[in-house]
Amino acid sequence: MKPRWTFWAAAGWLAFVALAACAGPVLFSGAASAMDFARVLAPPSATHPLGTDSLGRDLLARIVCGAGASIGVGVVSVAISMGVGVLVGAASGYFGGWRDRVLMGLADVLLCFPVLFLILAVIAVLGPGVWHVIVVIGLTSWMGTARLVRAEIFSLKEREFALAARALGAGHTRILFGHLVPNASGPVLVNAVLGVSVAILLEAGLSFLGLGVQPPTPSWGNLLTDGKATLGAAWWLVFFPGVAIFSTVLAANVIGDRLRDSLAGERHIG
Repeated sequence: MKPRWTFWAAAGWLAFVALAACAGPVLFSGAASAMDFARVLAPPSATHPLGTDSLGRDLLARIVCGAGASIGVGVVSVAISMGVGVLVGAASGYFGGWRDRVLMGLADVLLCFPVLFLILAVIAVLGPGVWHVIVVIGLTSWMGTARLVRAEIFSLKEREFALAARALGAGHTRILFGHLVPNASGPVLVNAVLGVSVAILLEAGLSFLGLGVQPPTPSWGNLLTDGKATLGAAWWLVFFPGVAIFSTVLAANVIGDRLRDSLAGERHIG
C-alpha cells in the first residue's frame, strides 16, 4: 500500500490543475497573448516567473491557459471512451451469444491496430483541431473498458440481486443500468482516472506533431513545439511545460493506483 500522503498530494495537485484549467482562460488570456518584443526569450524573473517565449509572451500565463485545452481533451475524450466502452461491454456481457462474439470481435480487431498510428491516420484525414482530437481519442480507446465491463457483468449477472430483479419482472435496461453497471463502476472509475493520463499524453504528442490543438490556442503539447526551436537558448520553454505534463500524469496515475489498491482490498475482505 502506498503512503497516504502521496494520494493527498496527487489529489491536491489535480485539484489545482483543474482550477487553473477553469479559471486560467478567464484570468490569464490577455497575458497569454500579449506580446512584448522588448522581453523576447527573457529568462525566469520576478516579472515573468517562468520566462517568456520567442514573441515575448508570458510562459506562466500560457501554461495556465494551456491547462484548459490539455485537461479538457483528456477528460472529455475519456468520458466518450468510457460511455462507449460501458455500453458495448454491458451489452456483450449481459446478452452473450452472437452479440458477445460480434462486439468483442470488433474490440479485438481495433486492439490489433497501434492506437497512436490509428489516431494519426484519422487526424490526417479529418484535419487537426481540438474536437477532432477529442473524438478520435475517445472512439479509439474504448476497447479496454469494454472488456473490463464485460468481465464484470458476466460475474454480476448471476448474483442473487440480479436474479431477484429478473424474478420480479425487471426489464433488461433496468437490470443493466439500475443494478449491474453501478456494481461494476469501481473498476471503471479506476480505468477512467488512468485513461485521463493516457489521453493527456496523446494530446501532448499530437499537438507536438502539429496535429492537435492549433496555435494561437495554447496547450502543453504545442508549447513544447514552440520551445524546441530555441531549446539551446531558452531551456525554460520546454522544461516548464514538460514538468506540467509529467506532474499531472504522475498525479493521475498515483490516484488511479491508490483507487485500484483500495478496490482490491475491499474485494479481498468481501
